[in-house]
Amino acid sequence: MDALYQKQILSLAHSARASTLDFTPAYTASCNNPVCGDRVTVSIAIKAEHISDINVAVKGCALCEAGAGLLLESARHEHLDRINALGTSLRAFLDTGNEDEKQPGDETSTQIQVFAPVKPISNRHKCVTLAFDAFDEAIGLFRADRDLVKSP
Repeated sequence: MDALYQKQILSLAHSARASTLDFTPAYTASCNNPVCGDRVTVSIAIKAEHISDINVAVKGCALCEAGAGLLLESARHEHLDRINALGTSLRAFLDTGNEDEKQPGDETSTQIQVFAPVKPISNRHKCVTLAFDAFDEAIGLFRADRDLVKSP
């Protein structure tokens, strides 16, 4: 269990706990994990397909907070598609192979590698990815608004 709550995971969790909403969000979405009761709310402001600001509010375990911390530390000023790809990579990483399997050494792999101890505990994967689920919902709201504006 100590490996599950290693220093890097606890550091990411601290980032999420320290997050404060100090901007007016354009889009906000919340997701729940009914299995364990975790809840994450992601609020974002977007400018030119980039995250200009982001906030996460987490009521959940340290793994849920750590996943939200990864989102928070990665998203600000990044393109929407890059953060969407990070969430996809995180989900795939958790769902594949064994715990010791090494991924290529790109930046995304390095960021998600800290969650290797969670891989064999499939019922905790949702805890880690919940913030990315809420992010995806918030981006869906943005894209729906954008499509409405483009409609004739």
